[in-house]
Amino acid sequence: MTKERMDGVTQLLMRQQPELLERFQRTIQEKRLVHAYLFEGARGTGKEELARWIAQTLFCEELQDGQACGHCNHCLRIAAGGFPDVAEISPDGNTIKVNQVRELKAELSKSGMEGSRKVYLIYDAEKMTVSASNSLLTFLEEPQNDTYLILMTTAKENILPTIRSRCQIVHFQVVNKQALGETLEAQGIQHENAALLAAITNNQEEALLLNQEERFHESKKRTWAWFQLMTDKNPQAFVFVQTDLMDGLKDKNDGYFFLDLLLFYYRDLLYTKYSNKQAIVNKNHGKEYERIAEKLHPQEITRHMENILNGKKHLEANVQLQGVLEEIALGNSL
Repeated sequence: MTKERMDGVTQLLMRQQPELLERFQRTIQEKRLVHAYLFEGARGTGKEELARWIAQTLFCEELQDGQACGHCNHCLRIAAGGFPDVAEISPDGNTIKVNQVRELKAELSKSGMEGSRKVYLIYDAEKMTVSASNSLLTFLEEPQNDTYLILMTTAKENILPTIRSRCQIVHFQVVNKQALGETLEAQGIQHENAALLAAITNNQEEALLLNQEERFHESKKRTWAWFQLMTDKNPQAFVFVQTDLMDGLKDKNDGYFFLDLLLFYYRDLLYTKYSNKQAIVNKNHGKEYERIAEKLHPQEITRHMENILNGKKHLEANVQLQGVLEEIALGNSL
């Protein structure tokens, strides 16, 4: 299928998980799908997209070179969650409850509305309660013909061994940062922001949402200003925490996010020091990196980065955010 004819999901999977896409295309064509899969990997690695792509490919009315077209009535209804023979379960609150699985099993017992096949997708499968997991075992032990179950998880070890042993486990590799950056640019995000967002998260949807948030762009400006003060050994770096940083940081998660941004600036500085310009994320700051790199020894840059990593550990230990930032300002301004 040419790129022009691919739908958006297929193009995304070609960038994120080309080997898995080719594997499942071949598996479906050769009619070798097993009844139960466990997709495991980090957030944003394409698990949900591939699961829906499989469902679309099984029901597509206009298959093109063995792939779902993404545009026919069936494909569109599956994408919208409104296709009767594809059922989806996600956590109700913090868990997937036994009643949800029982309802799923009730659906499993019915005849297909659009054909003999049925596909069931369970998101965040590690959040199934023990009762829900045990209830699901009856399907896994005695699967019905033309019925397929795909569980998705970021924490395979939290799923009961009895569930894992009855599924074919598919590991999703972390998304290539360059590929994600190109995908984000294709979505209209500026190159500088796309590269930084790809470095921060593996999740395309999360990256797109972050780019729309003022806090991301404001955090970039404040982080860069603080980074310059510290690398110039300016004593105002400590005061800057109180006067400029704390207003934009509401909780611990904001603190983690802010420190991740700061780390990327220091990593870029280290890459500059070692003349590895290809690895630099924020290339628009190249001249400033070169100016700063002339003044700092690589060991000093590394020490600053260690201070930031220690700050993240202190946040995990519930140390007050302002105190963590002030400690970093003192340590990195020496």
